[in-house]
Amino acid sequence: MAFRVSPGVSIKEIDLTTVVPAVATTPGGYAGYFYWGPCKEIVTVTSERELADIFGKPDSTNFVDFFTPANFLQYGNNIQVVRVVGASASNAAVGITGGFSGGTFDINNESEYDAPIAAVTTAAANGLVFAAKYPGALGNSLKVVVVAGNGLTGYANAGVSTGMTISAALDFGATGLTFAAVNSTYKYHFTKGDSIIFNDGTTVLLDSVVGVTGVNNEFSGLTSSGNIKLSFQNGLPKAQASGMTFQVKSVYSNYVNTVATTTNYAAAQGGSGDMISVLVIDNDGKWTGTPGTLLEKYEAVSRASDARNTDGSSNYYKNVIRDQSDYIYAIQADLADNTGGVSTKTNWTTLNGIAGARLVGHNVISLGLTQGADGTPSDGERWNDGWSYFADAETVDVSLLPLGNASATLAKLVVNNICEKRLDCMAFASPASTDVVSKLPYEALNSLKTFRDSTFNINSSYAVLDSGWKYQLDTYNNVIRTVPLNADIAGLVARTEFTNEAWFSPAGFNRGQVKNVVKLAYNPSTEAHRDELYTRQINPVVSFPGEGVILYGDKTAQTRPSAFDRINVRRLFIILEKAIATASKFFLFEQNDAFTRAQFKNLVVPFLKTVQQRRGITDFKVVCDDTNNTGEVIDRNEFVADIFVKPTRSINFIQLNFIATKTGVNFTEVGG
Repeated sequence: MAFRVSPGVSIKEIDLTTVVPAVATTPGGYAGYFYWGPCKEIVTVTSERELADIFGKPDSTNFVDFFTPANFLQYGNNIQVVRVVGASASNAAVGITGGFSGGTFDINNESEYDAPIAAVTTAAANGLVFAAKYPGALGNSLKVVVVAGNGLTGYANAGVSTGMTISAALDFGATGLTFAAVNSTYKYHFTKGDSIIFNDGTTVLLDSVVGVTGVNNEFSGLTSSGNIKLSFQNGLPKAQASGMTFQVKSVYSNYVNTVATTTNYAAAQGGSGDMISVLVIDNDGKWTGTPGTLLEKYEAVSRASDARNTDGSSNYYKNVIRDQSDYIYAIQADLADNTGGVSTKTNWTTLNGIAGARLVGHNVISLGLTQGADGTPSDGERWNDGWSYFADAETVDVSLLPLGNASATLAKLVVNNICEKRLDCMAFASPASTDVVSKLPYEALNSLKTFRDSTFNINSSYAVLDSGWKYQLDTYNNVIRTVPLNADIAGLVARTEFTNEAWFSPAGFNRGQVKNVVKLAYNPSTEAHRDELYTRQINPVVSFPGEGVILYGDKTAQTRPSAFDRINVRRLFIILEKAIATASKFFLFEQNDAFTRAQFKNLVVPFLKTVQQRRGITDFKVVCDDTNNTGEVIDRNEFVADIFVKPTRSINFIQLNFIATKTGVNFTEVGG
């Protein structure tokens, strides 16, 4: 015990309950090309539906990238995904005055949004800038509508003002109403479903602007150079007198339940006019299949940067959208004194005077996002902005890496620079589709031999090869796709750990059933073909009549015969090494003496006995004493433990001997 100066009682706890912890060994990892979602960061996905929600649905270009993690999730319960895009990718955006000059945005994830955005450098008095949350052309289907007040519109020569009406109605014809365009500055814009409210209380719903081409139910009007003719969904009003006055109420204002223009927070500070509501619309229908569908609504948010809700949370529209939206960011630069008590702040004034905005109602503007672009990534971008994120074993826990349709060059990078350096994960590769798709069996076999001998001539127990591709149904597009099998093989390894143990072989009729297969591109159904593949460390995936599609091999890509040329042995040692190494960290900086060495053995031996009882090893021995921790080792501040294990082997070959004997022979005389 520590020395005491004066009498007293000392209490000291000594924790001898340390154990070797269970370690996660089945998380998958994949870096691929998707049309939506955060880029350059790892996202954990637990189901195919979640994959589609976060990263978008597949099409004819990126279906392999989509179905690789999706197929893995048929067997495993999570995969970590990094979205990779090419250099030409950009976020869809819209800018109204000030700050944004019409260039493109490149915001890959929330961290990049929180950093200064070069394209927005100055605040704009009436300016609003919105951008799609992630890069991609899919963002071009988004429209942002900003509503303030009641959305009731009147038009006049001086512009758009609250409560003013059009009194220049010219004609009620059989198909609609024609009136003179009296505004020389702003165009009229209408949306299908707008309410046309006449001065006698009659209301009709707008159907279209006759003679003007609309885009997804939104119609551009005319300037003062011509007249505008409206047609209605529910007929003309009863009173059809020339000169009847009317107002327009935007259909978008129907989504908003309040007509107030000032939040309680700003009112308490002496300010006014800060309240807006922000709607996110699926303008083209690419998100929901129905153009004009409301995706999100942020009602009664504030343009004051210090605005708060009653619970203390921020009500500033930029913060609310940042934290809650799945589709957009608001990225206008903040005004220096944009606070609740400033009642004269010009960026709190009405939205009407914003040049370039699509005015679709009084204090209602429609902002269609444009300039979003996809960019197909190169191998270099897939590595630098994707796969390399899995390289650090200290910060990223990943074990199974299906490579999808990765080129041989990229696959070797993953094996050599991730698996062989981390020493706790395995990569799963397939040949190129051209090696097996639309090939006769002998042609596919020859291509696979070339693939292994020349293209993917790697020697590693941390890599696993399979024999090809499968046809499967793409339920999103109702077509049959060809997809590499490596995600299924990695998934079988994950499922085997769940149903049995990590050190069981994932192959065979008990655990090697491949899912979601219409047919195999190449079926090595003959033993001669399987022999050729197996001698080259390629695991055959075989369709057996009445038995299904089976992984019929469990070799790693190690060419030298040893225990590590089998998947189950490599997985066993990953488990042992990862678990014991994790526990060993707590011996760092302890005394290298007999007591510490005994503690270490008392920690490791029970763990290995458990593995032995669970059929992972047949025998083991732990040496950690002064025979391997000599004085020289201790003086170098090192600690050595030698752990000998005999791994359990999987059965690859079965020989059955049937022996016929004479009738009178006693079996004890001829049997063992």
